[in-house]
This record gives sequence, C-alpha cells and structure tokens, in this order.
Amino acid sequence: MDRNLWALACSTIAALTMAVGCSLIKPPAEAERSGVSLGGMGNDQLVDLLAPRRIALKVMIATRPIDDPELREIVWTAADEHVLPPEQRQRLEANGLRVAVVDTVFPPEVEELLSPEAPVGQRIDPTIVAVPDGHATPIMLGPDEAAAHKTLFLSLGGGAVGRDYEHVRGAVRVSASQADGGMAMRVVPEIHHGSDQLRYAPAENVGPFEPEQFVMREGKLEESFRDLTARLTLGPEQVLILGCWPDRPGSLGHFLFTKAEPKSDRLLQTVVFIWATPTGATEIPWVEPVTPPSSLLRVDPSELGVGPEASGGPEGRQ
Repeated sequence: MDRNLWALACSTIAALTMAVGCSLIKPPAEAERSGVSLGGMGNDQLVDLLAPRRIALKVMIATRPIDDPELREIVWTAADEHVLPPEQRQRLEANGLRVAVVDTVFPPEVEELLSPEAPVGQRIDPTIVAVPDGHATPIMLGPDEAAAHKTLFLSLGGGAVGRDYEHVRGAVRVSASQADGGMAMRVVPEIHHGSDQLRYAPAENVGPFEPEQFVMREGKLEESFRDLTARLTLGPEQVLILGCWPDRPGSLGHFLFTKAEPKSDRLLQTVVFIWATPTGATEIPWVEPVTPPSSLLRVDPSELGVGPEASGGPEGRQ
C-alpha cells in the first residue's frame, strides 16, 4: 500500500475512535445535573464506596464505691457473661476481668444511674466517637494519674507470672465491625508504661484504598495482652459491659477497673458501658443536630474590637 494512503487510513481510524469514545462519555455538567456519577452510580453510592464504613461508639463510664450494690451486684445480675466461650471466660476471670452483654432495658437502678436527668454530681456524660469499621480506639482506665510503680500478677498462656511496671496506666482497646445482624466487638486490655517517648505508630482513619501509613507519636510503651482478647457479637438492642472482680487485688482487672477516691482512702470501682451502631460518613447517632437561629442581628465591627473606629485610626476619628 502506498505510504500516503496508509497514513490517511491510520488518521481516519484514530479520528473515528476518538469520536466514538467521546460520544460514550457524559459531560461533567450533565452528569452533575442528573445526579449520576461514574458507572451510572448515584452520588450517595459513590460516597459509600470511597469513604470507609464507620461505627459510632457511645461510651459511659460509671464509677462508684467498691461496695456499691448497683455496680457490684445489680448490673452483673442483669448481664449475660456466657456470651463468651467457657475457656475465654475462664482466662478473663483468672485475671480479674469481666465482659458481658446486657439488653438496653436495664433494671430501674441502672436506668437511674445512666439517666441524663440524674443530679449534676451523679450524672455520667457519654463520650461519642465515630471510627472506621474495624478500627480500634483506646479507652483509658484505672488511676487518673500514672502509678509510679505497679506489680501485676498475670495468668497468661505460659502460666502465672508477675511483672513490674514503672509510670503505668491502664486501657482497653475496643474495635467494632458490622456483622450479620449485629456488631462484632473486640476488646484487648493494655498497659501503658515507662516514660513518654517518640515512636512510630499506624496512622488512624485511613480509607480502604489508602496504603498503610505510620506517623510519629509521643507516648508510653504499650503492652497488649492478646491472650486476654474478648470477642463477641452485639445484637441490635444490646450493650457491651466491661468490669472486674473487685475482690482480686493485684490482678490486671483490679488495676484497670478500680482506683482510689481523691482525697480519701476509699476504693472506687468502674463499669464501662459501650453502645455500637453503624453510621454514615457525617451523621452520628445520639448527637442532636444544631438548629441555626431563625434570624441574625447586625453587629457593628467596633463592638467586637475591630475596624477603624475601634482602633482609633484616622478614619475612626473623622
């Protein structure tokens, strides 16, 4: 074939290909008007695809004297600790830890304890966070200040051991994932100890398509007791409860869930209540939306301490 004819044929084919390809692509403005994005997918569907699924956690920490019947007896009587396998439950109990599930219909004494209408000195303000599905978040427990020295007696896979820690605090790391008809929960007890130092740690709140990232953080060394991990599934109307056996001093559970009352030698115990529910990218349950004011009043800038009149400049003196 003549070289000129071959060049003409190639350019014609290229032009036809571009024309056909362009006719199949919807202009951005037209796509925006129709509310449809790539692949015929709606904008809401595209956001759900690109944004990580999120779980909203509501945490309420009740602290009362160690002999208070509401936390020592009533809560655990209404709770179901048999949601855990027997071997897992025995490992936790050997370390003074208690994990259970209770329906949202609490006994009256517990309802009064968690009520937002409780007296100011007794009201428990919830902490609400939204984290990516499966992402773990720590809940700090134990003494409000780091203990200078602590010896813990642990029953782990290799047997009973005693460990000494300096400048120690306690925590549990909780994660939640959507499961069939419920929420799969994972709880790992931790000890944070030693002096604060810079270290590398995984970055939080990364999307499903983002590579693993590490950032520099300042904090104590963290020891996670994975042998004592509790795994269970919450039903739609259930609450996770974490606590301890208060009559086992020296255990990990006793350190995490008890502390001395300020300016007193009385011992306090703590019970943690956790609600978990899936949520959207921006909406968080249990949080009331803020209603903007119906009308706005005009304010003179000088009343706010700004502007030429407030500064006393030439323009303000005229």
